[in-house]
Amino acid sequence: MTISMKPFHFLYYSVCCLILLSGMLYSCQSQNPNRVILEKLDSTFNASKFYGPKIKRSEELLHADVKSMDKKELKEVFETAIFKKDTLAIFNSEGSLPTLFYIESTAAWGTRKLKPVKNFGYRYTTVSYNEEKDTIALFNGVSFPALTMTEDNGGKFAYLYAMKSSKRKDDFNKIHRYLQKSFKGLKLQNDAGGCIEGWESEDFYYFLFKKDRREEQIFSFGEDEDNEPSITEIVDIRLEIYTKLYIETMKKEHIYLPDYIPNVNE
Repeated sequence: MTISMKPFHFLYYSVCCLILLSGMLYSCQSQNPNRVILEKLDSTFNASKFYGPKIKRSEELLHADVKSMDKKELKEVFETAIFKKDTLAIFNSEGSLPTLFYIESTAAWGTRKLKPVKNFGYRYTTVSYNEEKDTIALFNGVSFPALTMTEDNGGKFAYLYAMKSSKRKDDFNKIHRYLQKSFKGLKLQNDAGGCIEGWESEDFYYFLFKKDRREEQIFSFGEDEDNEPSITEIVDIRLEIYTKLYIETMKKEHIYLPDYIPNVNE
């Protein structure tokens, strides 16, 4: 007796399609439209798509007529993070740097009257934010309220800086442990006194900065100045992520990079 295998073929095909679809859905959901999950970042990240609505909202708020707003609307304006978009270009260093060229915003004070060699791309910056309430990026559960991101003219992600000032001692340790466990350590060109560490993955270079400081409470008028002022320990954290392609391109075109970034293929 001959047994037809078609039902089994159909079942196999259905299972394969389900697995493929699940993978596609997971990939599409790996990034939140309002927050960047930095552990899931890949070189295809679309900076303009992520920042587009934020830039539009920021421009609406900056041009809004605050005089016609009620208290609720004013509160929303003052509590909403503001973002801006800059055009980046390549300029001749004129011998002021160890490289022939550097990248800067065409709107910067020092470049407004200069003629660029050529345009590079765009930079998106968090201009104002609430340190305690705002979250635009996450890394191993640690929230960052400020994020600067750059893309080239072709829309390819180049690098980002995520920043925060934390009162929680373990925030830095959580970020450091994840980097140490997940990626290969780098030997830096200049570690700036040991406050910078670096790692690399297949596609990215990671640099982690830490600065400890103490914040003293300032007494307001009428308070008893005989009381000891309270001191808060603060850790300023900065996480930089560069694509390897961006670093390689900058090196080849003799464009300035921070001193701590290692030589490519060293």
